[in-house]
Formats: sequence, structure tokens, C-alpha cells
Amino acid sequence: MASWDNGYITDIGYPNSFYRETTPTWLAMTALLMGHRPPDLSRPFRYADLGCGNGVTAVTVATTCSEAEVWGFDFNPAHVETARHLAAQAGLDNATFVETSFADLACRADLDLPEFDIIVSHGVLSWISPANRHHVIEFIGRRLRPGGLAYLGYNAAPGWASMVPIRALMRMLLATGPERSDLAVPGILDFLDRIKEAEAQYFKIHPMLEQHIESIRKRDARYIAHEYLNEDWHPLMFTDVADAMVEAKCTFIGSATLTDNIEAVSVPAKFVPLLAEAGDIYLRETLRDLGCAQTFRRDLYRRGTAPMLPREHHALVEGLVIAGLGAPTGDEITIAVPAGNLTGRPEIYRPLLAMLENSPVSVAEAQKSEGLAGRPLTEVLQAVAMLVTGGYAAPRLPRGASTTARRSAKSLNLAFSEANARGDELGWLAAPAVGTAVPASLTESFIVGAVLEDRSFEIDKLTDHVLVQLERSGRAAQQNGQPVTDPVAAHRIIADGVRTILDQRARAFRLLGILDD
Repeated sequence: MASWDNGYITDIGYPNSFYRETTPTWLAMTALLMGHRPPDLSRPFRYADLGCGNGVTAVTVATTCSEAEVWGFDFNPAHVETARHLAAQAGLDNATFVETSFADLACRADLDLPEFDIIVSHGVLSWISPANRHHVIEFIGRRLRPGGLAYLGYNAAPGWASMVPIRALMRMLLATGPERSDLAVPGILDFLDRIKEAEAQYFKIHPMLEQHIESIRKRDARYIAHEYLNEDWHPLMFTDVADAMVEAKCTFIGSATLTDNIEAVSVPAKFVPLLAEAGDIYLRETLRDLGCAQTFRRDLYRRGTAPMLPREHHALVEGLVIAGLGAPTGDEITIAVPAGNLTGRPEIYRPLLAMLENSPVSVAEAQKSEGLAGRPLTEVLQAVAMLVTGGYAAPRLPRGASTTARRSAKSLNLAFSEANARGDELGWLAAPAVGTAVPASLTESFIVGAVLEDRSFEIDKLTDHVLVQLERSGRAAQQNGQPVTDPVAAHRIIADGVRTILDQRARAFRLLGILDD
């Protein structure tokens, strides 16, 4: 490895990734739900992404939040080049990407950089050295404005304890071969299988280990290499991170994984009384991580605490607006929580989802819905948090989608569609009304690209376009997980899919600002 990489995988780039929990709208909503005054996103604000990778999240924020000044920092020049190219494709003038190490960033003169309203660092702390962790937190302490929010996403020790020796072994196996890190992954996983089949006692005393390895096997080899094969891999305890953030004058206010803030669904039912007994936040969060075998934390911190008066908080909460994402619900409304999949009560969630099909809904309006009328505000907020967590809704920007954001989102979504046609996998569409990106299938990406190009909703034209783009990308129509080689059958399958998407998603795409009204 090169000396500049500090033991981090650089022989392949990091896969394209988007993290909804790091967007300004999500973080502002989280702060508000936890009782803290959020940044005012209706005014110009500054956002920094430390370890931005290929810049998909940062570019999406700059695209959909036209009031924002967005900075992305990464030590890998390949990542910065990709991020700059994506920003140029979206026609952005509010995004800056800087190639720099955390050590150099921490040493930069304060006059070189502005103060930021929001600083995020996702998937970084556990994969860098203790010295670099110090640099990250030092930067937050120096450049986060008073009242600003800091997000830290990292591996949690309780859920990864059994994997620590196995991960070290994976790293050793990488060192024994000449292959590029992603190409070495299959052989490493096969060797782990051989260890298990040889009846290693370690697997017997750690029954969850096999589940961990099976979940790893389903991921992209590039992701596995970056996740497990770096020199540094340190699952962390909440207390260690929170103590370090105290030195940056930042206080933990809650989890950006919204369901982690709801005790009834974050741990097993019998464990809830133990959380209630916890006398301080350190004990409570440590118990919560043990109770759900937490593997990843999304901590939200605030620089300075300034509790709102009840009337101010109530007014801001009632004014919180969510928009529907058009996600299909099927027979049941399911929401992923630490304990598994939770089935939402239809008498509460169906009326809310029906309202969201037609327009965005404020908390004040949700309080009057058929299923929530007369219920305490806390229950209404929990229902909102559940819908957002489940991917059925997202917090809307205070002013909705600006003309600038709509224009930039169109360019970015066209870039996503074209990249997918070249064989990439960018599974999102920038949604300017909500300041985020929403999950999208390849077919949805190709349909949106075609509509943005010629504004046609003709089924046959869209079907032909999707088939051409699939062929360009080396893919094909599929049925039951298998490629369809018969052209007539492929056309029919894609046409059915196009009709379903237009029926289920087109209206939501308009409300989200993805498509024109």
C-alpha cells in the first residue's frame, strides 16, 4: 500500500452510496423531534461532509437544497474527481470538493474555511486510526457553529464483538495474496466457510457469527473490501465517542435512526424497564446497544444546548411537514426496527398515507387525521417518525422545491440515468421538494430520464427506451430472477412494469419535484 493511504483500501474506489440520514432535512427533523431547535433551512446554510467518498450524498444535498453551501472532503483523489464531475453534470455552483487528509484538514487555518451549520461523517470513525478520529472531532470543535448539528455514523462494539477476530483474519488473508482487494474477497469468504466446516469452536460459542458472514456475502465485493479489509477497523462504544465530543463542546441529542429514540421498538419488550432505570445518558445508550445488539450507530450532536420554551417547540413541531414518497404498501405497512420488521396499525397509518397521496401533510394536519384524532402529540410524532423511517414519507423543505433546485435535480437525475445505462448502479432520484434522494429501481431511473428528455408518457416509447438502456448496460429484462431472452416476452414484462410505475409513482414524483407538474 502507498504511504498516503494510512492503511485504507485505495486499489479500488468506494461504491456509490447515498445516506438519507445525513441530509439536512432529516437531521433538522431529528433535532426537532428530540426537543432541540433545528437549523433554519429556509435561510442560507453551510453543510460539510467529512469523508464524502464519491460525493453522491453531498451533491444531492447541494442539488436539492439550493440555499446550501456544500463542502465535501476526502483524502482519495479518485473520489474527489468523481464528486466534482457529478457536481458539474448537475450544473452546481454551490458545491466544493477538497482533496485533503483529516490531519491536514485539522491543521488548516480557520480563515481558510467557513463555520458550518451541519457537519456529517458517515462510516468513517470506525475505519480510521485513533489519531485521525481525534482530527475529525477536533475539526468539528473548531468549525461547527454554535447551535450547529454534527452527525457521526460508526460501527457499534456490542453488535460486532464476535467479528473482531474474524475481521483480523480476513485482513491477514488479504496480505497473503497478490490480488486486488475486491478480487480477493471471494477466496477470503470461502476460507471462512472452510473454518466453519472444520468445526471451529469459535463459531459454536458465537452463534450470530454465521449470520454476520452470510449478510457480508450478499454485498458487493468493493463494499466488503472497504468495510473489512482496511488496516483500521474499530467498532466503538458510545461512551468513548460521546466523551470525545464533549471536548468539542457537543452534546448528544439523539439518534438519526429515528426508531432508536422510541424505546418500545428499539429493544425487546422485557428490556424496556432497564432503560427506564438508567440514571444518565451514557448508561442508557450503552444498555440500548446491548439490548438490540447494535451494529451501527447514527449519533446526532448539537454544539451547545439551548432548550426551547414549550410554546416554541409546539409551534415548530406542528409546522413540521412530511411528503409521501409513493412507496407501495401492499397488504401490510412494514417498518424495519432493531428487533425486526414491525407491522404498522392500519387504522393509524392508512388514513395518513391516503392524505399523503394528494399533498404534503403537516403534523397539525396529521393530528386531525381519522386514526390520530384525539391522541397525544407524542403518538402523532411517533407515527410520523415511523412513516419516515419506513421509507413511506420524508420531511419536506420549508419552502418546497425552488426553481433552481428543480433545474439542478433534473440534470442530476439525467446523469444518474445515463450512468446506469453505462452499467453503474445509482439507485436514487434527487427529490428537490424534500431535500434528499429517494430509492429508485433501474426501470424507474430510465423512465424518469426519458420523461425529462422528451416529456412523453407513452407506454410503448418508454418501454422501448428502457429495453435499449438495459441492453446498453449489459442487462436484460428479468422474470423470477432470470434474464428473458425472448424479445416479445421482454417487451411485455417491461411494459407491465412501466404501467405499474406510472400508476404508483408518477404522482409522487411530481409532488417531490422529480417530474414537472
